[in-house]
Amino acid sequence: MIEAVIFDMDGLLIDSEPLWHKAEQVVFATVGIHLSKTDCEDTTGIRIDDVVKLRYDEKPWRGTSLKSVENEIVDELIRLMEKELTAKPGVQEILSFFQEKQIPIALASSSSFRIINTALKQLGIEDAFKTMHSADLERYAKPHPAVYINTAKKLNIAPQNCLAFEDSLPGTIAAKAARMKVVAIPEVSRAGFAVADLQLNSLLEFSEESWSKLNN
Repeated sequence: MIEAVIFDMDGLLIDSEPLWHKAEQVVFATVGIHLSKTDCEDTTGIRIDDVVKLRYDEKPWRGTSLKSVENEIVDELIRLMEKELTAKPGVQEILSFFQEKQIPIALASSSSFRIINTALKQLGIEDAFKTMHSADLERYAKPHPAVYINTAKKLNIAPQNCLAFEDSLPGTIAAKAARMKVVAIPEVSRAGFAVADLQLNSLLEFSEESWSKLNN
């Protein structure tokens, strides 16, 4: 039986992916890397330090450390979030669905706690989560399952008794590797999402029927 629900954040609860893309495009341009929208979409769900390392390996730059570029991207993202951040459709409904069932709700994000706290405060939903965990504290980010395994530990619930909600392929793979059931809500469906237990187009599509099927 499912005893807890764990949500990803970026692209699932908050419409932050366009803001990430803007921040990356602005900052990477300062070191001579000009990214298209497709370039940014290709790294969706990947932790920002890994994105910076990937871009550096593709086209090394001089004079600015990788950590400085990472920090500048996060600073730019925070500025954008404070002005433009919106919730994805169905966030209040899905949180209420599990609150009414008294199912503990947690968050497992690739973003740092600085980003997590900013986002949840902006939307006024920080009190909905029993616990939160960031892959920023893990040695390996998604698709490694560490962030999900350790979120389950914080809840004191076995991973196999948790249901994860994800929008990215790395996140979906991470949750499945942690032996959780997964609801995937991808922006663009790809073959890899077939590993999810359920695929939806929106959080609004999750229903009592969905819940019953996943609990069988």
